[in-house]
Amino acid sequence: MTLPPTEIAADVAAAYAQHFGRPPEVTTFAPGRVNLLGEHTDYNGGYVLPMPLEGLGVAIAIGHGPAPGAIEAYSDTFHEAERRNIEQGREGRWSDYVLGCLKAVATSEIRETGLRIALITTLPMGAGLSSSAALEVATLRAATTLFGKETSPVDIAVAARAVENDFVGMPCGIMDQFASAVGKPGNALFLNTRTLEYAPAPLPESHRFLILHSGVSHQLTQDGYANRVAECTAACEALGVEMLSDLGSGDLDRLDELPELLARRTRHVLTDNQRVLDGLAALKAGDPAAFGRLMTESHASQRDDYAITVPETDALVAAALEAGALGARQTGGGFGGAVVALVAEAEAEDLSATLLADFPGVRRLALV
Repeated sequence: MTLPPTEIAADVAAAYAQHFGRPPEVTTFAPGRVNLLGEHTDYNGGYVLPMPLEGLGVAIAIGHGPAPGAIEAYSDTFHEAERRNIEQGREGRWSDYVLGCLKAVATSEIRETGLRIALITTLPMGAGLSSSAALEVATLRAATTLFGKETSPVDIAVAARAVENDFVGMPCGIMDQFASAVGKPGNALFLNTRTLEYAPAPLPESHRFLILHSGVSHQLTQDGYANRVAECTAACEALGVEMLSDLGSGDLDRLDELPELLARRTRHVLTDNQRVLDGLAALKAGDPAAFGRLMTESHASQRDDYAITVPETDALVAAALEAGALGARQTGGGFGGAVVALVAEAEAEDLSATLLADFPGVRRLALV
């Protein structure tokens, strides 16, 4: 389901009023994202090229609560309510993301006043489109607005990543939070995750990005993602560098110094880093064919070197290419989730229909 942010904001305000019996004081929205190039490079200090998704995201309605320290959280999407206290820690519940954000920016205020919060999401869970980052960014925006705290979009992104790393326990990089907080729908976002330097990147003319859910949901807090982070850390130690972004494509011959598994992981990071730079150049040059080739190369690298694809996403990528896509890849943290394909605008609907007919478990999420 895709809705304009203003419509989602109106819906979440109505849900808040219905659940709590009074209107909210603040409403906010944060988009999800699709990553076009640069997977698992962000926690290695590398380059990424995500794109925020207008109308696919999380809307928050918020207001003061009736009991000091108490947080009443309600998800209208899942029709679930949870009650937390600002002094609590992580408990493995969806409200951990909300609680962690509130603790980061408004602990003292909530100790005095309490808080009520309602949310609606149009992002499918487990699709690899950053539902958790959108929830964090929307919550931080709402809380800082409610309590009159000046903050920048970059500050929001940094705080959201800290919540995910330190409170939720997910060792992710900053790409998802940065794309949601800083990115602008209608443009890709080139980001150096080490320096946080960023710039908008143009989208291909006469071509669209088709985003399809493979039907396989992922759970990144399981071991696969954390194992990749640990493997990259081990590679850094073996190579004597602080981060893999200290190396470039000219250092690929150094992979002989590594055990075979760590060499494959490192090769993916170095080559996907270069693919982001090459992809940015292709976008600026108006060369969608070159960009599509890089997407397909990135998927092969995720499959063969980083081992984060699944048979369902591999098959969907292959089918998209056979149907005429210029490029296709699994997007997001991996182990399932969504596939993004670059298609000619004139062929997009037919290609989408073909894939949906051939893969009954696949769901179209967006065409942007």
